[in-house]
Formats: sequence, C-alpha cells, structure tokens
Amino acid sequence: MSAVKKGITVFCILIIAACKNPTEDLKVVIDTDIIKYTALIHVTDASNGGPAPANASISISGPAASDIYEVSGKKEIRLSAGIVTIGLGPGRVPDRDNPANITVEITAPGYNKVAKPVSFTATNEQQIVNIGLIKTGSTTPPVVVPPPPVYNSVTLNFTGKCSNRSDIEIRPSIYVFFRKAGTNSAFQYLGYMNKGNITTKYLALGETYEFQIAFGGENYEVTQKIEMPNYSLTIDMGSACDNY
Repeated sequence: MSAVKKGITVFCILIIAACKNPTEDLKVVIDTDIIKYTALIHVTDASNGGPAPANASISISGPAASDIYEVSGKKEIRLSAGIVTIGLGPGRVPDRDNPANITVEITAPGYNKVAKPVSFTATNEQQIVNIGLIKTGSTTPPVVVPPPPVYNSVTLNFTGKCSNRSDIEIRPSIYVFFRKAGTNSAFQYLGYMNKGNITTKYLALGETYEFQIAFGGENYEVTQKIEMPNYSLTIDMGSACDNY
C-alpha cells in the first residue's frame, strides 16, 4: 500500500456507529482530501470542445514528478474521458520560495503532442489545466466553449458508495462536471467538491442533469432533477472502495 493510501486510510477515516449498539450499522467514512494540492487536467478535442480521443495518454515529467499521485492515491495516472485529477503526495508541501513544478504531456494518434507546465504553489490548492488537442495538419481555430448560464444557488452533497463494500462511504474532495440529461453535449466543469459538498449557480430549476467525477482512472455519474435548492446524492463508485 502506498504512503498516500495509508494516509487516506489512517488519517481520514471516521467511524460512525449506531448509538444503541456499537457494532450495528458500522460505517467507515472515507474523506479523500489527504491530497491537498491538486490540479484538474481537462483534455478536449480542440475542434469541437468534446472529450479527448479515447486513446489519448498522459505522462508527467519534471523536478516534482516523483511526488505526483492520482487523487485516489494511485501512482498510475491515466485519462478517463479526457479527465484526471493529479496532486502532490502529503510528503511534499510547496512553500513560497519552493513551488513543485512538473510538465504534463498529452499525446494521441493523429493529434499534435502538447506539453504544458504545471506549478503547485503554497497559495493555490486547486487549479484547472485545460488542454485542447489539435489534429495534425489542421488549420481550424480551436473552439471556444462559452461558460454556462448563471441561476440561483443550489447545494449538492455527494456520498460515494460501492455495492461490494456496504461498510464504506466516500466523501470525495474532487472536481465535478455536469451536462443536461438526454443530450449528447460535452460535460462542462461545475466546480470543486469539498468533502462531498458543492454549491453552484450553474443549475436551472426544473432541469435534469448528469453529474460526473473521475476517480482512480474511472468515471462515475449520477442524475438528478433540480427542483429544490439542496440535494443529497448517492453516487455508485463501482470498485473504488477496494482501495481502502
């Protein structure tokens, strides 16, 4: 088990037991924010603003490359529908005079290679790195995706669960994407979820949305119609609980 996973397991677990019986309905609640300094890598096809091609790959180099983990604590880093969250392991904390610098390189057959510097600094715990891939030989300007319209605030509280581990709940600290349900439009960035909680002004009352997170190299989704200003949502996170 990696040092990061040990940290998540040991330092970020809350045990919740029923009052009448300490062993009844025992739950282990995993808080994933052990990785404090993170970067959302969001790769798109620059010609249409959609997800990066399925065979796009990512590599990390630079002085701080050995300190980089995927947000679930894995050293293996791969794109999932063009999305991955990376960050510094808890053993590396940047300070004002010593940022952690890396280079993110994205490659895909038929597209120009892109290399982009990323710097983790003491004053910036979350950042978004947008990378648009341009097809080889293309002279078409990249598509600029307009920001979503703004509405009244809606608060979402996400709890991740796994069918094979009913004893575990995950409160993810991670970046969230969304789109209107029943459409083929690309997912757009919604915001950063802290311990499962996010408040946003991008959701319209009466509309149904699909919400997506990328964790451990997999995408997980949940759908909800917005009719109230506050929702508690359960998201099926497959086998993600096996990490713990």
